[in-house]
Amino acid sequence: MVKYGKVPAALLCAALLAGTMAGCGKKGSDNGGKGDGMEPVKGRYVETEEALPEQLEGWTVKQLFMEEGKPHLVATRTEEGKLVFQEWAQTEDGFADVTGGWMAALALPVSGEWTEAKLLLPGEGKRCLYTVYVEEGEEDFKAHLWTEENGEAKEITPEKWKTLHEEWGGYEMLTGIAALDNGTLAAISYTSADILDAQTGTVLESGDITSQYDNVVSDGENVWLYSTYSAGAGLTIERWKAGKRGDSLSVAFSQGDGQMQFCPMKDGTLILAGEEGIFRGTGNAESKEGISWEKLLAGVETDFSLSDRWCTGLAVREDGTIYALFQKSGGGSLLKKYEYDPDAVIEITDELKIYTVYESNLLNQAAAMYHREHPEVMITIEYEYPRYYYDETDYNAVYQKLNTMLMGEEAPDILVMDHLDMDSYAEKGLLEDINDVVGPMEENGELLSNITSSYLREDGHRYVVPLEFAFNMALGRDITAADMASVEGLAAFLSGQNVSYMGPLTVSELVDRFYPYFCNEIVDGKELDREALGRYLEALKTIGDNCGILDTREKDERAYNMWELASEAKLAFEEVEGFNNAMFPLAIMDYIQGEFAAFENCFIPMVQTGICTKSAYKDRAKDFLKYVLSETVQQTDAYGGFPVNAAALERNAHMDRSEAEAETQIVADGAEVEFRISAYSQETADQLAAVCAGLERRADEDEKIREVLTEAMEGYLKGGQTLEDTLQKAEDGLKMYLAE
Repeated sequence: MVKYGKVPAALLCAALLAGTMAGCGKKGSDNGGKGDGMEPVKGRYVETEEALPEQLEGWTVKQLFMEEGKPHLVATRTEEGKLVFQEWAQTEDGFADVTGGWMAALALPVSGEWTEAKLLLPGEGKRCLYTVYVEEGEEDFKAHLWTEENGEAKEITPEKWKTLHEEWGGYEMLTGIAALDNGTLAAISYTSADILDAQTGTVLESGDITSQYDNVVSDGENVWLYSTYSAGAGLTIERWKAGKRGDSLSVAFSQGDGQMQFCPMKDGTLILAGEEGIFRGTGNAESKEGISWEKLLAGVETDFSLSDRWCTGLAVREDGTIYALFQKSGGGSLLKKYEYDPDAVIEITDELKIYTVYESNLLNQAAAMYHREHPEVMITIEYEYPRYYYDETDYNAVYQKLNTMLMGEEAPDILVMDHLDMDSYAEKGLLEDINDVVGPMEENGELLSNITSSYLREDGHRYVVPLEFAFNMALGRDITAADMASVEGLAAFLSGQNVSYMGPLTVSELVDRFYPYFCNEIVDGKELDREALGRYLEALKTIGDNCGILDTREKDERAYNMWELASEAKLAFEEVEGFNNAMFPLAIMDYIQGEFAAFENCFIPMVQTGICTKSAYKDRAKDFLKYVLSETVQQTDAYGGFPVNAAALERNAHMDRSEAEAETQIVADGAEVEFRISAYSQETADQLAAVCAGLERRADEDEKIREVLTEAMEGYLKGGQTLEDTLQKAEDGLKMYLAE
């Protein structure tokens, strides 16, 4: 939900006056554009797709590795409850099945769908197969190790992998395993680092692990440990020379963000790839200069930037050609090749700049897809905070930075107005009218007009459109959907209950939970609507009496959420951002045998986008906006929100969500129990789609109204202040603000 205060008028006016001083986008780029009137430079890395064999249909490609200069793939599938394996190698005529007889004969009885497999090459032509699965008749995952002996598969699983841990239960779970050319394997778990004999599985060396890594790779001589996720701070990669942890060093990489894949080459070259791009590190990690990193290809020009797929493997040929294995949302694999083409050239003629407070998966996806269809257009996205950021947002700093940008030459072409006062920006002439883009799409049924039409003004202008939306799902047991669907309906129900349904709340928590649904209703023009506010204050008092009001909350405590519905709570609220995201609250609802409702039948707008009037590329920006609103872009469910494109909503409702299933533990009646988050039925998916299509109002927030309500209501909620006094406090606190 948006949170904003009014933007200082002086800043907005200054930005408006600067509106005609400079255009936003600039021609030329570091990625092959002309720049400064120079001719485009030939030679660049390009991405191409390698065709996979048709025989892999129905198989899951688990691994990509390089052997003798050729990409190899390891694939698995389950046949009649047995896990089976294949190995494929690329030839001049495409991929060929090269599965060894010993591996082809393996058929492992498994229980459940999730499995892991990795083929290891410990030198001298030997092969080991590492697998993880739940054995038939068991409940816990267990790692297994196999090798070839006399043409047959021989299990050499270390004894320590077969032993249940007394402290936390379950078997030894590895975060990674890699082979060295000297006939050993490096196996890293959450607790230990072991060197194994690849022929017998014997543990040759063992030690405690002090740093947590979730992947291990090898260049044949050395072991490299790293974490595949970087949250903006880059990666630290640790190298163990010759597999000896006592002879280790760290390599820093500060340019990446999000999911990263790493591959070391035998000549010492390091390759890293992720959303920010593909990077090559050269130099001596042990020298004073260290490793020097070069970006080979921008992330936007690769599949790494697409949110409907994720990289599961990286391999590099000796000539520097890079291969990446991707899994696609909905199933299937892709193999991409990144190769230097001396004749390749691209001329960037338009550069669009997008500014958003929070990162958006949808915008990342759209920017990459649009660039592929229009190679001459490069789109850069600047954001202040990553998508999942939970600390306090400094909006004063955001406003100051944005307004400085608007007054200079670095103004964005496209603005995402979430958390910003979009009305003030529109009124000051800083936003372009986009009704010529959105209006026709509404009229022909492409967009959910119940969501997008609320941005159409009485004068026929429209300055902002949400690209996604969510809704607040009320979940409860011992309460009907109708009774928890609105503030006043919930108050009426709770007035007759003698047990707390939501658990104790502070005043600010109670206000935050409910005021967005009447924030606009209590304002009439430039005055406070005392009658409307009075109704809601009385309702909140009833709800607060049922909850119990806390003075403060301990630092490590939090209010009840949906996970407490299995124990203490009877009612909880969860912001649902798409069909996949809905799996979690709906699984809880099924567990408690409860019901759900779209609270106040309101939608929560997300990625509310407008075009800056200063943009030198308004037509291009509008074309991009139309593209982002299309089914092509919006059909990907990346946990960011429901699509505003009607066809994409329908498509998402009918997608297979089995790959998003998960297992965890919850507390129920004082004990931890296993909890499975399964794909819900098509009937439920259709119900969700109908809810989305029927949402009627826009939830909104205003930081000043929130502040005044919280202060005014404290005495009222605690019983020491009358309703009339509370109304007067609210009116006094908002009078000047509303009159501006």
